[in-house]
Amino acid sequence: MKIRYFTKIFTGTLILLATSCQKDFLDINTDPNLPTTAELPKLLTNVEYNAGMTFAPGYYMGSILPSYVHHLTSREVDNYGISATAANLGNTWLQAYVSTLKNADAVIMSAEAEENMIYAGIGKLIKAYVFAGLVDLWGDIPYSEFNVEAITAPKADASQDIYNNLISLIEEAKANLNDTEAANLLKPKDADIIYKGDVEKWIRMANTLELRLLVQSRKAKGEITDWSAKLTALLNENNFLQNGEDFELKHSAQDNPDERNQAYVDEYLGGQSTYYINPWFYEIMSGKTYNAKENPFAGITDPRIPYYWVNQKRATDEAQNETDYRDGAFISILMASNSSAAGNDQRATSTFIGIYPCGGKYDEGQGGKCDQRVGNGIAPEKMIQAYSVPFMLAELVLAGEIAGDAKAYLQEGIEKSVYHVNSVSVASNATVPTIGGETLTTFLENIMKKYDAASAEGKMEIVMTQKWIANFFNSVEAYNDIRRTGYPKLFAPENGEAISPYLKDKTPTVGPQIVPLKGLNAFQRIMWYPNSEISRNPNIKNTGRNVSSSNVFWDK
Repeated sequence: MKIRYFTKIFTGTLILLATSCQKDFLDINTDPNLPTTAELPKLLTNVEYNAGMTFAPGYYMGSILPSYVHHLTSREVDNYGISATAANLGNTWLQAYVSTLKNADAVIMSAEAEENMIYAGIGKLIKAYVFAGLVDLWGDIPYSEFNVEAITAPKADASQDIYNNLISLIEEAKANLNDTEAANLLKPKDADIIYKGDVEKWIRMANTLELRLLVQSRKAKGEITDWSAKLTALLNENNFLQNGEDFELKHSAQDNPDERNQAYVDEYLGGQSTYYINPWFYEIMSGKTYNAKENPFAGITDPRIPYYWVNQKRATDEAQNETDYRDGAFISILMASNSSAAGNDQRATSTFIGIYPCGGKYDEGQGGKCDQRVGNGIAPEKMIQAYSVPFMLAELVLAGEIAGDAKAYLQEGIEKSVYHVNSVSVASNATVPTIGGETLTTFLENIMKKYDAASAEGKMEIVMTQKWIANFFNSVEAYNDIRRTGYPKLFAPENGEAISPYLKDKTPTVGPQIVPLKGLNAFQRIMWYPNSEISRNPNIKNTGRNVSSSNVFWDK
């Protein structure tokens, strides 16, 4: 895994506070090139970068979860069952606790000491965001004793207690951001690589993050203090992220130091293909029913497809080797594949992730090799998106928690997803056509016909499956949604077999062909604690932990 640009700049963990000290003659022995304190603006930049990378696709856990949610399949992760020894688990844990949260605490403490309350508010929101992700992945984790002096083995707090504390932390952050009486109203400006010191956007991010936590906990709302009152207050304020205000880490096309999207670097600049578009994802978005026999969007082709992935081959072109799964130009591998073609190198022919999720290539339908000559890798790391808001509101309506028009929210969510696709794609390549006009109108009409004809449960499936499509490369949120709602339905092959529409031959021969599978392991509803943490902290144990059942309070 590459060390990225900000971590190169800020070597190690900048956990020392920017404090003043009285000069004396001993200062002559202080090396100016080895500072013992961190400047608050630089520390904030470091925190924001590391927060954006903690769950990023192609980066530690972000290389695993896309397969768990069926956005991607990879040679390394073609089944459920990541173990406690997996380096990606421990690396994400350390990335979160050491690189991000310790530094976030440093930002908060330094900012509060100097009454730089905007800095303090931002630090608290980043802390809340990262801790929420850790709770959602692991359940009970160290929180109250984390980063407490003299405590080397912090206890794990109950996940519901952490959620309650995080909601309070968000409210505290909003108060800090709105504190016009603070002695120092220092704005971070360029040090804030997300919102450039725009307080109003940070407040809308705070509201959206709190909404996410409340929606996430709706099935266990009795364990959240004043859940209903908090939700009502948020909805009455109605001040959430809007188009163009997404909470995300921006990348650039610079390659030295490398500031490009990690997934782009891995996919387009690597050797043998690591990532494959999951055939289940392909079938859902393409309206196909080879394996997705109950596809809620059967017969509908999603206009986001040429942005989400790119076919290196045309339908009539030969593949590099025998294929595991092929349908026309689409070439991929199946979850739990056991076919003779599953291990074949298909770098020159497999379907690649496209311009929208990682800043790669737009699919013009002409084929063409995907390598360092195409794309620029500037697509952002998605953390909290504006399009999630209407999808969350639609879920609340359908769950009977609030009044409203779920269908209208569904349409708004799709429209905002398309807006984000267009904006990211055009930023990557100004010549790329945008989705709009008749294309978008027809697509929405077709989706709404499916919605109108669906049962109450079918309506929830349509909403959550569309949110899953929108959340391509936002794997933690997709993983949460699947566990909370059961949607989208994931690949569940019958009789240990799947269907490939084309034969496994190199030549594009129409099938269908039955592909034998190893059998899918039980879907993991939570992650093992990493062995690296267990070896350091006797209070963290996997003894008695069942990752196939509920281990986080909201997973009912």
